[in-house]
Amino acid sequence: MGVTSITKAEMTFAPYCRNGWRGWILDDWRQLPELADLDAWLLDPRQTVVLAAPCRTISRRETALGAVYVKLMRGGNDGAVRNREVISWLKWTLLPSRGEHILKVTAAMAAHGHCCPTPVLGARCRGRWGYPRELFVSREVVQPTLEECLVRAAGPGEQQHLLAFAAESLARFHRDHFVHGDFLPRNVCVDSQGGHLYFLDNDRTHHWPFPPPFLRQRRNLAQFCYNLMLLDGSGQSSLPADFLQAYAEARPDWSLRRRRAEIALVQAQCDRRWAMHGVRELAWREKRRRQMASQSGDPVGKVGEPPALG
Repeated sequence: MGVTSITKAEMTFAPYCRNGWRGWILDDWRQLPELADLDAWLLDPRQTVVLAAPCRTISRRETALGAVYVKLMRGGNDGAVRNREVISWLKWTLLPSRGEHILKVTAAMAAHGHCCPTPVLGARCRGRWGYPRELFVSREVVQPTLEECLVRAAGPGEQQHLLAFAAESLARFHRDHFVHGDFLPRNVCVDSQGGHLYFLDNDRTHHWPFPPPFLRQRRNLAQFCYNLMLLDGSGQSSLPADFLQAYAEARPDWSLRRRRAEIALVQAQCDRRWAMHGVRELAWREKRRRQMASQSGDPVGKVGEPPALG
């Protein structure tokens, strides 16, 4: 990369090059014994597997410097790995390292004052025919997800307060030219005491050097609001309107006419998707919730979504 270190905010990264793995590591973690041999560490049974899918495995591990989440990526999506799609194979092989991208974008987020899991390591290892495995390691965020907070809220007033907080944080995120890759209620954590919102799952998050086309940021609004409808179990939920109104008010660069137009556009997108997929996706979520309840032994009504991941 032509430089010996990357500094963002108070974080300094150094090159990592061991046993075929190449990338960047947080300076304070360079001497951690577990990271000296990544292949052996990844095979260590002392871990809690959070997600096991064809394209990626996510696990939680304890280290001498604290708990971390480890995301090992084998492809862009499950279908590409399962079906051995040629185009997807070429894209995954030729595009820049996904692990390094996540590390750099989360470091940029921190430099702009946006909270996210502390990036520890982003690296790539090429195997046969140059096909890569990607790795991203981040520190654990010990805070409840926004989805959990909304479910446990004492009433509509507390839900509105949480949504306004999330909307203001997202608006500032967008004003700094960021676009989140998968902005969902379960992909952000709430630090109510510190007044921070943590953005998780930043695989496809991007930081633009100039204001991005707003249709990309609008997608964050639409996917978030649609998932609020699923969370509330109704296509007539008032939660999306509360969120959109708070977001529009947090955009002083918008005129009143622009605010009304964007709210109407996003709401229309959510309504169309609900009409096409809402009942089916709601049934799928309920089935998944019951499966998780039966596995954990918890009452069905108290089981939420899987833990959010850094």
